[in-house]
Amino acid sequence: MNHLTDALAHLPPTAVYTVLALVVFAESVLLLGTFTPTLALLLTAGAMARTGAVHLLPVIAAATAAAVAGDRLAHWTGHLLGERLRTGRLGRRIPAGAWQQAETLMTRHAGRSVFLGRFLPMVRTLTPHLAGAARLPYRRIAPYSATAAVLWAAAEAGIGYSAATSLQQILTVGGPALAVVALAALATTLWWRRSRCSARGAATIPRGHPGRKNEAPVR
Repeated sequence: MNHLTDALAHLPPTAVYTVLALVVFAESVLLLGTFTPTLALLLTAGAMARTGAVHLLPVIAAATAAAVAGDRLAHWTGHLLGERLRTGRLGRRIPAGAWQQAETLMTRHAGRSVFLGRFLPMVRTLTPHLAGAARLPYRRIAPYSATAAVLWAAAEAGIGYSAATSLQQILTVGGPALAVVALAALATTLWWRRSRCSARGAATIPRGHPGRKNEAPVR
């Protein structure tokens, strides 16, 4: 982290925005997405904006544009590679848990999976690829991609801007905390949708059917 901060601090503002955009865009590449430190970079850029070295709005704009462009590339790549995504040499290097999480999101939520996945490291790399592999038209996920990119970039750069004096502590605690919050939100959403589906399913079972439980007998 110190090396990253020092490197960015010695760059002119235009170079900082360019580096930020390139790293965020690279996260959409299937293998590189596992290793790119986008959280640290956005927090650092936000902290630099607090000191006046760069401006916060261009930081957010650069990260947002790169995230949207990266999702578009990932969707195209997924459409091109199809099932080879997971079984290929690069796909096998992604942890199985990340694949399962991304596939669960994609199966249940389609475009919304791209929105939710943006806030989960590694999963945000996989969901646009899976949308393309599933032949989901890009226009279906584009609004979710753009909205999530703005919120994600603003939140992480904003945290760095607001907590510039304690950035190291934010990097240590903030990453896991953001992931926990995102997972809790996802779990709540899945539970709510499952409850609704169960309720609708029960309502369609005819009265007196063995599958309809806790029903008083018809007199």
